[in-house]
Order: sequence, then structure tokens, then C-alpha cells
Amino acid sequence: MFGQIKFENFEGLTSMPQEAASAWAAFENAGIVGAAYKPLLYVGQQEVKGTNYVFIAEQTLMDAQQSKNLVTLKINEFEGEYSLPMSPFKKIEF
Repeated sequence: MFGQIKFENFEGLTSMPQEAASAWAAFENAGIVGAAYKPLLYVGQQEVKGTNYVFIAEQTLMDAQQSKNLVTLKINEFEGEYSLPMSPFKKIEF
């Protein structure tokens, strides 16, 4: 197969730095309803008020079609507490 990418056999991100893994684990346990997320790429971190961890993830909406999107996801850690900024998700259009 040339020039195509198949994601359905992709298992997701299998390793990342410990700090990023802790941020993702906190996000997974946050009780987000209406969608499921699978990390595909750890982009990096930004030091601001705490640390922002940025990921690219596959979003699966809990709608009748189980719609899938590629999104960027930002998780903030400040003084040991994890939170999502006001608009933590951004759909990637291509």
C-alpha cells in the first residue's frame, strides 16, 4: 500500500516520559463523558503556570456513528493537580 496510512491496526502510544504518562493517566480518570480518547503522539510540554502537556489523540465520539476525529489535547499540571484548560481539545482538520 503506497501513500495511505491505516490507523485501525495502530495500538496507540506505547511509551512516553513519566511526567506525560502521569498527566495522561489523570486525564483518563477524570470521567470525561461523550467521547473516548487514545493517545497517538506526545508532542511535548510547555512551562507556564505549571506545565502543559500536549498530545495528539484519536477521539471517538459516543454518537450513533462512533465518529472518529484527530485532536490535539492539552493537560495542565499545577502544584501536583491536573486539569484541562478552558478549551483543551482542538480538532485537526486536513
